[in-house]
Amino acid sequence: MIAAIEIEFQSSEIAERVLDTISPDNSPLPTGLTIECAVKGACLSVKIHCERRIESLGATLEDIMSSIDLSMRTSESVDAMEEW
Repeated sequence: MIAAIEIEFQSSEIAERVLDTISPDNSPLPTGLTIECAVKGACLSVKIHCERRIESLGATLEDIMSSIDLSMRTSESVDAMEEW
């Protein structure tokens, strides 16, 4: 199974920041699971290759999306504090 996520951000800097924050979560991975991440312009692409059960793919997608959400909320808080 393969799942792909593409998210367009406001800038390439934000996309790179999100990639940096989710990358440490990508290793070590269980056997049968690989994750490829890349930034092109302001677009973050995540491709998951899963040879495990569908539940494993779903859990991996949920983990990645949660990490992206946390990264975005943290960045917004930091940016707001810098403006203050």
